[in-house]
Amino acid sequence: MSEPTKPETLDRVLDAALSRAGDEPVQFDVAAGRNALAAALQARAEAAGPIAAGVRTRPRRRTRWLAAAAAVAVLTGGGLAASTVDLTGVGSNPVSAAEELTKAADLASRVVERPLAPGQFRYVRTRSEGITVELGSGHASTTDLVQEEWIPADRRGEWLFRNKINSVRWLDGHEGDGRPDAGTSFKDGQEFRAKCGNYSYFAEGQPDRCTTGSLGSPTPEFIASLPKDPKELYARLEAENGTGDPGVLSSARTALQSGVFPADVRANIFRAVALVPGLVVTDKKANLDGKEGVALGIRQGDDFSEIIVDPENGDFIGGRSTVAEDLPEDEGGLEKGTVRESYAVTSAVVDALGGRP
Repeated sequence: MSEPTKPETLDRVLDAALSRAGDEPVQFDVAAGRNALAAALQARAEAAGPIAAGVRTRPRRRTRWLAAAAAVAVLTGGGLAASTVDLTGVGSNPVSAAEELTKAADLASRVVERPLAPGQFRYVRTRSEGITVELGSGHASTTDLVQEEWIPADRRGEWLFRNKINSVRWLDGHEGDGRPDAGTSFKDGQEFRAKCGNYSYFAEGQPDRCTTGSLGSPTPEFIASLPKDPKELYARLEAENGTGDPGVLSSARTALQSGVFPADVRANIFRAVALVPGLVVTDKKANLDGKEGVALGIRQGDDFSEIIVDPENGDFIGGRSTVAEDLPEDEGGLEKGTVRESYAVTSAVVDALGGRP
């Protein structure tokens, strides 16, 4: 099994720090850089959560999404496609979004889940596709990958994470020379095993995932600590992200992507997200890796961010980020409506490490 070298591990920490900084209005000074790096180190413990797109300092000056365990992809047929959303939310009805989420919450709350028995594993599969941009050149590529993780009923046991790269290609109209690099630091076919899911690529000093929970990698104690009242949970999700009301959706997305929150907690998360001002229904037939769902989103910075739920059973099945305004060439030149990243996630119970449903 191939594992990253120390320089590669440091590179990933810097990737994460710069990615986190790219999501927030960070001032370019020493204190801000130190804070961004500290946040990135904490984020590495959340291997089940995504690391968002951001700017990384490399010779080719690239902006990319960096896949981590259970990372990201809304998949439409053969790849990323232009979104049909109104990227401003104008003309949409926020009441409809609240109704859809309330319906999903009601459905999810009625789910009777099969508990993990001793020796069983929670299996989380994420198919992802995202765009890597070479800043200043207008070149951009897309990477399609599948990431799988097996979490034992006893979290102190051995976890397994696998990465498979399906394809890497130039984005139409943004071609460069040669073969583009994949939008992830993980190699095709690479896997990691570790007790408590404390994989070797984590930066030194990360919290123990058996005892320290987070939205992206929750422990039973962390799940039990979440408020059950939607308004109180809203405040908790807002505080976790720190970017105001739109950040509630980002926090919810991180939690839901983990694939391990029980149905009653997912229901409460839906009810909390229904309180986000300006949240709208953007697509009632979003195609996710062969499954249709209702997409609900809100403008966040340069992007329009969405989560997607299955209206038949209230399952969370994925999400996407769409470019909300035409970007200048020095920022990649992506056109408004381009899906920057998308993902489809499924979760199941399996009987063996490495087994599939």
